[in-house]
Amino acid sequence: MLAELKRLIDNLVNFGTITQTKMADGKALARVKVMDRETDFLPVVSLSNSFKKHFIPVRPGEQCVVICPFGEASSGFILRSIFNKQLKEPTLANNTTEVIEYEDGTTFSYDTSSKELTVNCVGNINIVAKNISIKADNTNFDGGSVTHNRTSIDDTHDHTQTAGDDYGAGGITTPPNGA
Repeated sequence: MLAELKRLIDNLVNFGTITQTKMADGKALARVKVMDRETDFLPVVSLSNSFKKHFIPVRPGEQCVVICPFGEASSGFILRSIFNKQLKEPTLANNTTEVIEYEDGTTFSYDTSSKELTVNCVGNINIVAKNISIKADNTNFDGGSVTHNRTSIDDTHDHTQTAGDDYGAGGITTPPNGA
């Protein structure tokens, strides 16, 4: 009886490493190696509810905590992602900066001290929206050409040229008024 009680208490909270993952019935499931044994597939705790769903794939090698409320390793759940020697905090992280860093190097960071949001994407950015509004004191574009696909335009913008200017210089192509 005492040995059984000790086993149940020992199984309440354990640290381990994810060894295998799978998706089943809309749940993120994983197996965890805890000391010399491996758990059954257990659900992984996530940040989601009816307001927002956030999915981050579980990866083998990820260190985690296994919680078994009744002391039975087959009926627990996984709290994931413990920073360690192999999985360190993102390089931009500090006491005033939240950082999301992806494996390809893309980062999102927000520094509450400087009030600066930075997006560094190593690939393309695609935005699909019904309407987009941009309001800023200053707007700077630094890059190659700009393409504007449209079916109509309200002609309230000044499309005038200074004598001698090449029409469409700078990579922005706008048809002349009346064209």
